[in-house]
Amino acid sequence: MNKDLAGGMGTGTWVGDSWRACIFEYVKKKSVILPEIATAYLVAIFKRAGWEVELVDVNGGDVPPELRGDLALLSSSIVDCQRELAIARILKKRGLAVGVYGSFASAAPQFFLDSVDFVIKGEPESGALKIISEKIFPRGVLAVEPVADLDYLPFPDWSLFPIKRYSYSPALNKKPFLVMLTSRGCPYSCSFYCPYPVNYGKKWRARSVSNVIEEIKYLKERYGVKAIDFRDPIFTLDMIRTREIARRIIEEKLDIVWSCETRIDCLDEETITIMFKAGLRNINVGIESFDEHVLKSSRRLPIIQARQEAIVDFCHKLGVSVAAFYILGLEDDTEETIKQTMLYARKLNTLVAQFAVSTPYPGTQFYNNLNSEKRITNHNWPDYDGYTPVFRHRFVDSQKLLDLKEKAFISYYFRLSYFFRHAFRIFLGRFL
Repeated sequence: MNKDLAGGMGTGTWVGDSWRACIFEYVKKKSVILPEIATAYLVAIFKRAGWEVELVDVNGGDVPPELRGDLALLSSSIVDCQRELAIARILKKRGLAVGVYGSFASAAPQFFLDSVDFVIKGEPESGALKIISEKIFPRGVLAVEPVADLDYLPFPDWSLFPIKRYSYSPALNKKPFLVMLTSRGCPYSCSFYCPYPVNYGKKWRARSVSNVIEEIKYLKERYGVKAIDFRDPIFTLDMIRTREIARRIIEEKLDIVWSCETRIDCLDEETITIMFKAGLRNINVGIESFDEHVLKSSRRLPIIQARQEAIVDFCHKLGVSVAAFYILGLEDDTEETIKQTMLYARKLNTLVAQFAVSTPYPGTQFYNNLNSEKRITNHNWPDYDGYTPVFRHRFVDSQKLLDLKEKAFISYYFRLSYFFRHAFRIFLGRFL
């Protein structure tokens, strides 16, 4: 599971039951391992205030018996919430004050409240700063505002993290690899179904260019980082700022490769070119659906397809790989429009194509609408993993959606045209 994905709700990977689906799941499990950046920020904030901080990995579900302390902060996710709840109860029995943070905790604080002392509703860094300033552990829901001045935050402290484990292959093959945030907030209307604004809000806030460059230097000097994934939801929202970051990376000869996420209509050839010169090697973009009506019905601002295809083609020719993200089963999707989306994905032929099942995450208007219409059929939170149908679709039943999801992955990755375009790049990057 990667807790930082799906707007911080977290995802697993479940493609299907066939042998080819299992191969894909295995490769992704070994290739994409992302650290939780919010936790690294919390480590840095508490250390700066003079606290003694320990990071404990409880992915196996076992809490070390020798674990002691005053306060335990636990990151939340929708995909692993049951185990997180069990861990919180163990920590409470040991006499620690327990707080929970993250997008799922912000969206559904009541899930945790009976088992913890408090839930941070909003950006966890704001919660940590409030705890430090008030010198008291809160009770109940600690509602906080987003961090106004991102330059005020210390750089994330990765000294307690298993940096050698992290990977973002095949998009970036160099290691050590870490992640960064240069901005927060997303103003686009796809917040109708996207859970990202639940924690970080819709107002876009950006760090200064100098502050961003200083963090890159810090990551290189302290951790020897060679690759960075910028986790901003819209890295190029301000393309002038983006080009300035790229120019500074070039001028200071920082020698890193990097990846970012954005919208295609927030890109142009000039910006991509200078980013490539500065080390850009992968761009993550949301395509979502081929059908313009389907996009509009889910409050997604469509992008002119000719422009979309031109930008993807330009990236390929330049040497920048593209990871394209699609959602199957959006509100007005039919079996036919889903198949058109699958065909369009193969036409773009990007290095990565990620096919998610439409999921109404708590905290979004999409979830509220379906819940009021009594169309939610599954209330087991861990099934909200981006691969499992959890609501009654008007036009496509759940089993058909599962079949189409598996077919989308298999028909995309197991074909000669994919192999001929990308196999050499993957081999070159990974082994040479």
